Amino acid sequence: MRNIQILPSFERSTKRLSKQDKEKLKISLKQFSIFLSTGVLPKGLGLKKINRNKYEIRIDIRLRLVMKLEKDILYLILVGNHNDIKRYLREHR
Repeated sequence: MRNIQILPSFERSTKRLSKQDKEKLKISLKQFSIFLSTGVLPKGLGLKKINRNKYEIRIDIRLRLVMKLEKDILYLILVGNHNDIKRYLREHR
């Protein structure tokens, strides 16, 4: 099992979410947790590698979650729309 660290940027980005979006995020994180323990990727989670050590999970049609894997630690970085993710990736290559 990997250690999961929540970064301040992730916490800030979740504060901007609506109550419904927070609930969707919670469901997606639960599905991702199941994936980490079983190795079976749930349908619709949309886990995707976006560069050498960053990954994306689809929360819904417009929201994404960005994570970074370093050694055995998975950092939750950001929740946002497509533009937020692109901006983050430009700034943190």
